[in-house]
Amino acid sequence: MQEARIKRVLKPVIFFAIAANMRWVYNGKGGTLLHQALLILMVIMAICCSAACGQIFPMGSEFADLTGNYSDRGIDINEDGKFDYLLIDAGVHIVYPGEYSLSGYLYDRDNREVVWSADHRNFADGYQVMQLAFDGKTIEKKRLNGPYRLGNLTFTWGSASAGLIPCAMVDDAYKTGPYNATDFVDPVNTDKNLSGSGNGELLLTISIKNSVPVFSGRYMYDIVGLNMPPLSTPVEVKGSKTGYDLNMPGVFVPKKPNNFTVMAGKVKNINIGVMKLQGNLQRTWISTQFPADDSKTARADTDLISPKGSYHVKIFGDAAENETQVDLMMSVTKKLVINGPFNLVINTTGFPSGSYKVNAKALNGSFSFDEIELCDQ
Repeated sequence: MQEARIKRVLKPVIFFAIAANMRWVYNGKGGTLLHQALLILMVIMAICCSAACGQIFPMGSEFADLTGNYSDRGIDINEDGKFDYLLIDAGVHIVYPGEYSLSGYLYDRDNREVVWSADHRNFADGYQVMQLAFDGKTIEKKRLNGPYRLGNLTFTWGSASAGLIPCAMVDDAYKTGPYNATDFVDPVNTDKNLSGSGNGELLLTISIKNSVPVFSGRYMYDIVGLNMPPLSTPVEVKGSKTGYDLNMPGVFVPKKPNNFTVMAGKVKNINIGVMKLQGNLQRTWISTQFPADDSKTARADTDLISPKGSYHVKIFGDAAENETQVDLMMSVTKKLVINGPFNLVINTTGFPSGSYKVNAKALNGSFSFDEIELCDQ
């Protein structure tokens, strides 16, 4: 009985010490005295737990694991003859209830990376299924045929805000059926030009509204190739203490505001998964799950999306009961400091045709316009 009580007390302490350490490393602050102290604390507690319980506490395997059961299928949501998503179901065994994330990549037969996906859910204990929805637009754009290999599969407990504990990592998890890239939907890519002249601060907001069909009680939407700032204009981003020098005549982008907001209507919750592409470096991040309010609207905000890269943003969650579609509203807001003539190409890669709006509003100073809107209609 005494050993069981010690185990119940020490196990959560060790777990959250590990979580705090993981979060510290995630934020790029490793190597400090606090980081080292947390590592020492974890080792001491593990030894104590081992002495009391006869075993060393494993980091994540006691909380959940992958079962090794997988299946795949293409989904044609709008019934146009092309797959919008390639879905892979992955079986998981949950021992400790809570938030869990699953992320993975598809590779072609020559081991070339095709596309990334993620899932995040709250689970009770028992056998459950997580679902990776791989964006069809990206598969079509890569022009790489299957069968695809599911690799670099990472299963974690927790969230980005509370810390992530790895439960399982598998490099070669599953092989899909023989899909061709042409089986998937062709992406729409249109840009908008914004030009003028002035001296002062300009607030640039891109808003996207779209209705997303519900499939098996879930909704999903991908924006692939999102740039921050959302510009196709060739720029060289140089960081500073106050903002980012775009190396563009007459344009400077301060660090704030740096808002990316997503709202979903007729839902139970919302999640955001983000993968940043920066050369050969890839970083992934999954939000905490945000529940809907009494009006069935869920909202997620982040200011963590920085420049110097392209992003794959995945929005997903559970729809409200008996709903057949979900209303999404996404917005990106940046402030530009203008000094003279400017010509910006607004990047709308991955946005649905006919549903986005670009708004440029003069906050102060003198411009050749006070406010301008560009709509894809």
